[in-house]
Amino acid sequence: MYYETEGPKNGIPMLMLHGFGCQLELMRGCMEPAIEAAGMGEMVFRVYVDLPGHGRSNDAPLSLASSDAILKESIAVMDEVAPGKEFAIVGQSYGGYIALGMMAAFPERLLGSALICPLSVDRLEDRRIEKGGATVKDEAFLSTLSDAERESFLQNAVRADRETWVRFRDEEAPGFANANPAFLEAVDRSFPLTQGVSEFMEGPNFDKPAVLVCGRQDSMVGYLDQARLLPKLTRGTMAVLDIAGHNLQFEQPELFCSLMTEWLQRL
Repeated sequence: MYYETEGPKNGIPMLMLHGFGCQLELMRGCMEPAIEAAGMGEMVFRVYVDLPGHGRSNDAPLSLASSDAILKESIAVMDEVAPGKEFAIVGQSYGGYIALGMMAAFPERLLGSALICPLSVDRLEDRRIEKGGATVKDEAFLSTLSDAERESFLQNAVRADRETWVRFRDEEAPGFANANPAFLEAVDRSFPLTQGVSEFMEGPNFDKPAVLVCGRQDSMVGYLDQARLLPKLTRGTMAVLDIAGHNLQFEQPELFCSLMTEWLQRL
């Protein structure tokens, strides 16, 4: 797995896991501003990964094309860069699903968890999702995009304007171009974690600082399934943001940054 680090190695270790088909720029783009706002740039050792089959890890062998293997490889990175240390985890979408697997399998290794629009069911067909479509549109700006750019952007956009387009272009779209389609298809065939959300729900409560942030108009993973998690997060904050979908981190950046800053301070 390819990874990049930020901050001092003696700081709080924090593993950043992006969503399916994306790469580490997605997590760096939303978490670095929050860490800076919290004044914790010299307190947190951030580990940004490209998951197997994604980004600069797109040549990973198909033997790693399962959620179980991806979770194991993610732990191996932390064993390499912060051996023997507890760590915090931040997961977006599929990265949030992997984070929930870690919370189920070895909560004693985790200092806390931040879940951003997490996939929170083990079977994709069980998702309860929202109706898609943009709530806020800047038609004048959208007319300046090519047909391909506009189609890709509007697939999940709820706030569709110049500012959200720039972040989509710089932080999310590169992952779509670099991911390995054959690898992703193989993951789909071996998707459920052996210890996943079901085991998390049946296991002990997670008693570390947590934050769970969802988009009210999220047409990919919704917010209703995530609400089931809240009783298990005994030190958890949950927020469901209006005018926000699966890309809420740049559709509601101020609210997102505030919620992450507060979690970082609790952590």
